[in-house]
Amino acid sequence: MLRACKRVTIWNRFMPDLMSNSASARKLDILVIENDPAAAYLTKEAFREAGLTEFVYSVPDGDEALAYLRRKERFADRPHPDLILLDLHLPKKSGFEVLEELKTSAGLKTIPVLVVSGSNDPREVRKAYELHASCYIRKPDDLYEFLQFIKICFDFWGSVVTLPDKPELAGSIR
Repeated sequence: MLRACKRVTIWNRFMPDLMSNSASARKLDILVIENDPAAAYLTKEAFREAGLTEFVYSVPDGDEALAYLRRKERFADRPHPDLILLDLHLPKKSGFEVLEELKTSAGLKTIPVLVVSGSNDPREVRKAYELHASCYIRKPDDLYEFLQFIKICFDFWGSVVTLPDKPELAGSIR
C-alpha cells in the first residue's frame, strides 16, 4: 500500500509538468464539418479553451466540406487539415457520403476523421467504421463534458499521435 501511495505522490508531483507539455505546442489545422452554427461555434471555442487559438475552420454541409478539402474556389488558400471532426447529419451530402469520398480519395484518405454525432444508433456506428472513420464519438450533452472531450481530442491528436505529412494539393485531389 505504501508503494502505491508513493507512486500516486510521484504521479501528482510530475503531472502538472506532463500536462504543460501537451498539444498546445503543436499547431493543428482542424476542419469541423457541422451544420449547426451554434455547435460549430462551441467546438471552435472549446478548442480555443484547450489551447488551440487558431487554425480551426468549419463548413456547414457536405458539399462545402468536399470543396474545402479539394481547395476549390473560396477555399483555395485554406490549409490541408490535420484532423476532421465530422457530423453525420448534414444537408446536401451526408456525413457518410463525405466520409466515403474522403476515404476513397488517394490524396485525402490519410486524414484522420473523428465522427462526432449525437446519435447512438449502432447501425450508424458500424457504418462509420466500415467507411474507415478513425473513431466514432457520441457528442456529450453536458457543456463541461464537451469541453473535456475537446481538450482530450486536442491533447491526443496534437501530442500523442504521429500524423502523416500533408500532401501537396495542387489540383491532384478529386
